[in-house]
Amino acid sequence: MDFDCAKRGSLVQNLRRALPLSAHPRPALLAFLRARGLIGRAAPRLIVLDIFDAGEDRGLMCRFAIAEDSEASSFIAPLAQVALARRHPAARLRVGRQRQPPSGAA
Repeated sequence: MDFDCAKRGSLVQNLRRALPLSAHPRPALLAFLRARGLIGRAAPRLIVLDIFDAGEDRGLMCRFAIAEDSEASSFIAPLAQVALARRHPAARLRVGRQRQPPSGAA
């Protein structure tokens, strides 16, 4: 089995466990969605519904929906064209607290 294929498969499985994920479109996807009249001027929030490997030709892909879209249509794009949202701020704060040494330590 190809090592890169195994790494991609592992990445896909790890990301699937976290679904649905919040994301924003990167500039190329944003331009594509605007050109087709699917969104207005503001960058929409996307909900990533699925992630899959489309092979070496296409790489990792995702199926997403536009959060503000009442019709709930879904689209497919390369995963590289979406910016996944970072973890919830409270989770980052907890991690930051765990990494800091105790206040009495020298």
